[in-house]
Amino acid sequence: CFIYHFYAGVRAGGGIGDELESPYGDDLEYWRMLYDISFFFFVIIILLAIMQGLIIDAFGELRDQQESATEKLESSCFICDIGKETFDRLPRGFEIHTSKEHNFANYL
Repeated sequence: CFIYHFYAGVRAGGGIGDELESPYGDDLEYWRMLYDISFFFFVIIILLAIMQGLIIDAFGELRDQQESATEKLESSCFICDIGKETFDRLPRGFEIHTSKEHNFANYL
C-alpha cells in the first residue's frame, strides 16, 4: 500500500493529496494531513532536489572536462604534445606548426 502511494504521489502534480480521498470529516483527519505534509516535504522537496542536484553536478563535471580538453588542445600540439610556449620562441610559431607541420586534419 505504501509503495503504491509513493509511486502515485510522485507522479501526481500536487503530491499524494491528489491521489487519496479527501480526509475531511474523518476521525484521523489530522494524521492524514500530517502524512500529506510530510510526504510533500520529504519526497517532493528533498528527494527530487537531490536528484536534480546530481543531474546538474554531472553536467557541470562534463563541462569542466570539455573545457580542460579544449584548453589542452589550444596550449599544446595534439600530435607531438610540445607546448605552445616552446613554439612561440621559434620564428614560425605555434600557429604555423599546428596548421602546416602537424595539421590535425592530416591525421584523421
